[in-house]
Amino acid sequence: MLPKLRPAAFLFLLLLTAGCEMAVDVPAPKHTPRLALTYVLSNQTPDSQYWQSYPHRQLTVSISQGVFNNAEVSQPANATVELLDASGQVVERFRGRYRYYNPFTQDSMGAYYEPLYGFAGQPGQRYTLRAALPGLPTAESTIALPAPAAMGAATFVRRQSTPNESQYFAAGHLTLSMPDAAASTDYYVATARVLDAQGRFWGMLSNDYQNEDPGSDVSVDRFLLSDGYSNRPNVYADLNANGRTLTLTQNVQAYFSGNFNPGDPQNYREPAFIEVTVSTLNREAYDFYQSVQRYQDSHDNPFAEPAPLASNIRNGYGLFGGATDTKVVIPIQ
Repeated sequence: MLPKLRPAAFLFLLLLTAGCEMAVDVPAPKHTPRLALTYVLSNQTPDSQYWQSYPHRQLTVSISQGVFNNAEVSQPANATVELLDASGQVVERFRGRYRYYNPFTQDSMGAYYEPLYGFAGQPGQRYTLRAALPGLPTAESTIALPAPAAMGAATFVRRQSTPNESQYFAAGHLTLSMPDAAASTDYYVATARVLDAQGRFWGMLSNDYQNEDPGSDVSVDRFLLSDGYSNRPNVYADLNANGRTLTLTQNVQAYFSGNFNPGDPQNYREPAFIEVTVSTLNREAYDFYQSVQRYQDSHDNPFAEPAPLASNIRNGYGLFGGATDTKVVIPIQ
């Protein structure tokens, strides 16, 4: 039988324990700075229109830092970065460009790298990305560009605009069917953009959240359109539909991205085509994007499980991804 405490004794113990504090010094984990890279190679020629639709595929280079270091991550523009084919031949080199430059420290906290040769990868071929910076280990990664997707039928039914919607706005229902290969596990991202009659970029298609189809809020295991600008694309694995026909069907919308001046309507261009791109990703890119999603979802949540970012960079961190893009063009009626 447990002894009973008198109220006064219980109150004394409560106050005593409430006043006890213990400071514990937790040593910071030892950290060796390494290069952190992100780059997605595709089978498209990386011209200005390509980067307009896929800015998150651009090469970035930064220097890792300890977990308790809250300083801005350094992104140098002087790293030497090369892309090599399976024979070891250099097929692409990159030049660092400052996003913002500090003349006092002669440094930049933001840089990106542009390809110099405009190289486009070939599906099935292996490539190695190698980056070096004085004082840090050389980081590299080797991948194979995945096979292209098999495109099926695609339709776009334009929705009539309402009085509250501008004429520089296009919306409708997009449907795409895609036969999935049964012999492999495949990872996909679907994006779409609007083009004018000359094939110039008009606007990026995204989900029409105000006019979603019934039941479209249930997004588990759904093949959905992704925002091309996003660094967290809606990646889809065919684990539950391997060998069957995949179907993407949803209401979408786009806004004219040109510099329209109401006083000069000649700058406006009518939308003429919907270009749908299905990108087949390598497994490493799929794992990386999934880990980014988990990391963002767990942000500032003290009860969340650890969400480390996936990496396929040797002697470094980050992603060298591969995306084989297959396109289908639909006229807007």
